[in-house]
Amino acid sequence: MKICIIGAGAMGGLYGGRLIMAGQEVSFVDSRQDVVDNINQNGLHVTGIDGEHRIPGRASIDAADFEPVDIAFIQTDTNNTGNAALHAQKVLSADNGWAITFQNGIGNVETLQDVLGPARVVGGISYHSAASQAPGHSNHTNAGRTFIGELNGTTTGRIRQLDELLTGAGFNVTIAKDIESVIWSKFVLNCAVNPISAITGLRTGEIGTSESARVFQQGILDEVLEVVRARGISLGDMDPRATVEGFTGRLFNRPSMLQHMDAGLPTEIDSLNGAVVREGQALGVDTPFNEALTLLVKARNAQVIQALHGPAIDYEALEASARNNP
Repeated sequence: MKICIIGAGAMGGLYGGRLIMAGQEVSFVDSRQDVVDNINQNGLHVTGIDGEHRIPGRASIDAADFEPVDIAFIQTDTNNTGNAALHAQKVLSADNGWAITFQNGIGNVETLQDVLGPARVVGGISYHSAASQAPGHSNHTNAGRTFIGELNGTTTGRIRQLDELLTGAGFNVTIAKDIESVIWSKFVLNCAVNPISAITGLRTGEIGTSESARVFQQGILDEVLEVVRARGISLGDMDPRATVEGFTGRLFNRPSMLQHMDAGLPTEIDSLNGAVVREGQALGVDTPFNEALTLLVKARNAQVIQALHGPAIDYEALEASARNNP
């Protein structure tokens, strides 16, 4: 089985690394040249709860550098789904190649379908946690389940084949009859956890120890669940509040949005709480908590990106200019 991992960050590295160790032929596509160079020169570095591994790998910034593959795993952040779809289009076998997204948020499936066609896209969700320690280095922090499923609810040969492939690589796989409900259940969890961590610096489990964070989280969750109800989505999670409380009470990982914030990278806020705001506007549901959180994350993200990657700001000169031009 030939596989291309598009997005060789923490999660892409975890899935790709395990698949290589299980004997699969895997290539990596990533837009960051330092990630590509490290994988090609030093191998993929995977650490954490599975031990430490240096895994030989092939990587490029352009999927056209590889021969056609059977499956493309879309593992980029949601800001890059469109570009990932174009890479998948280049590398997938014209005969029967297809893609699966394991991304957070909503809207990724539709973006992939627009480029690849509805029949060539499968849904997925991962409850593993990993952190990118350095370019080409994935640190596996928490193990969870992996859900996969056809968007029309059927159990096809390719889904059974993917189940076997991922199970053989050590993943705990569930074939979902309604993968959309699973995607939305993870969406609810992400909306209630990731941006709060990003704006406060709290790890997942630390949210549960902060009364202020918990109160704010409940406001976020109330609105998200109201949007879910108004949209007519049936969640796979029968008690999403308990799930959120469970994650914020026992896991102390650094969510991906907090990692992106600290690294000065664009966050996925528009496909999470920003999506709640847009859905609420379309459905007539007020979402003031989510709107405020979205704006705060964007403001903080812009400031961090400027501080880490932009030119230095001469605040004394700005203050002098303000005094001279009252």
